[in-house]
Amino acid sequence: AILAQAQEPFLFHQLGIRDLSGPAMSYGKGKGKLAPAGKMGGDGPYGKGAGRPEVSDDCKVYVGNLNFKTVWQTLKDFMAQVGTVTHAKILMKDDGKGWDKGWGKGKGGGMSRGMGIVEFASAAEAAMAVASLNGSSLEDREIQVDAWTTGWQKA
Repeated sequence: AILAQAQEPFLFHQLGIRDLSGPAMSYGKGKGKLAPAGKMGGDGPYGKGAGRPEVSDDCKVYVGNLNFKTVWQTLKDFMAQVGTVTHAKILMKDDGKGWDKGWGKGKGGGMSRGMGIVEFASAAEAAMAVASLNGSSLEDREIQVDAWTTGWQKA
């Protein structure tokens, strides 16, 4: 009876259902069918995410004053001169589409904000990037490379 009730469409809620004889099932957006939990578009919240492991902030650096035409691959290749880059992301303007609709989504993703985040394999490589690449030139711009911090820092 509960399983039959879950087939009814829900507009804004995701319902987790566990049949005692089978695996966990979730009802979410899509074709209106039940799917095994965790199989609706990724492992992150709301079915998003690439399933990448969480990386320590010590391994991340902020890169500012980027040329607006710089793409993530160029940034990754440039930063790789000091260590192993595991991920590079150019932050994009959302163009009024919502907080997550324009952050590096490819075609039509908005304009670059002129900044990015680079993740290194180790904290030592990230520190080396800050020490050696801050003030260097990338695509005719003097870039700013600094340690990544999340949230507001008290002075």
